[in-house]
Amino acid sequence: MIVQASQLFEANGETNQSYAYWLSGHQHVQKPLSGLHLIQQQLHVFEPVTVQEQVRAGVYITFNTSGALGKLQNASPIQVLAVYENAQVDWEVTHEAQFNWTQLYISWQQLSNITGEGVQQVQAFFIRHVSKETGTPLNLTLTSTLNTEFNRLLEREGKQLALVGKLYNLILQTIEHVQIQQHINQCDECHKKLYACQNAIEAEQFNTADNLAKQVGLTQTALELGFTVITGMSIGEYQIEVAFRRALAQPHNGQTLANRLTADTGWNKHEIEKACLKRFGVMSHQLGSMQ
Repeated sequence: MIVQASQLFEANGETNQSYAYWLSGHQHVQKPLSGLHLIQQQLHVFEPVTVQEQVRAGVYITFNTSGALGKLQNASPIQVLAVYENAQVDWEVTHEAQFNWTQLYISWQQLSNITGEGVQQVQAFFIRHVSKETGTPLNLTLTSTLNTEFNRLLEREGKQLALVGKLYNLILQTIEHVQIQQHINQCDECHKKLYACQNAIEAEQFNTADNLAKQVGLTQTALELGFTVITGMSIGEYQIEVAFRRALAQPHNGQTLANRLTADTGWNKHEIEKACLKRFGVMSHQLGSMQ
């Protein structure tokens, strides 16, 4: 089934009933300025479907969320997508799945206005640091800073000007994160500090990101971004892995592996199972049975 994105949602935000066999969901769109949008979307796909969408030129920043409250999924990266020309994209879903995200869109002209740079200069930055062509997103770790700014964005104040300010702030923070990540990728000294952080977690798995950053001489944002670059995991996920290894090395005393890990780390069962699947490819009870 091929669905046009422009026909997918009714004016009230609910999915068009014509497509009820294939999917259902809700969309809330705010456009405080021309070329500045905030889109919150939940979609449950039941049957294979392809959504065709006309995508405007500009920058799209997507946060994966869960549930109606828009709570961020802590282990999920943020996607930064640069679209240099208007284009049609096909989004294919081949099996039942649920999607929840909040997306910020800003046009090149709006981005030029808030940065004080020309449109060509702004695009050149994204070509260097994000992607040379439309369609290849850059993944960024969800840092503490971006988490805080995202939560501020969703606070309901009912003022258009406040929303514009929050959107601008989150967009500029994201751009700064892109710059920091690019620097870390090319900085040998930064890599040494990140490996030192990895060793520090091995020695003391419950250290906070703030303390770890001070120990190795990086800002917390640089540490959170860079740690994912060298390990493929967030600091929290790596701490979970260390906890997994230690828990597996100890007698279980009648407790499940997930329960032991929840007690040790404070992560909930969903977060533990997600980290376990990502790192080991199995659920925690399967990993625990290998003891």
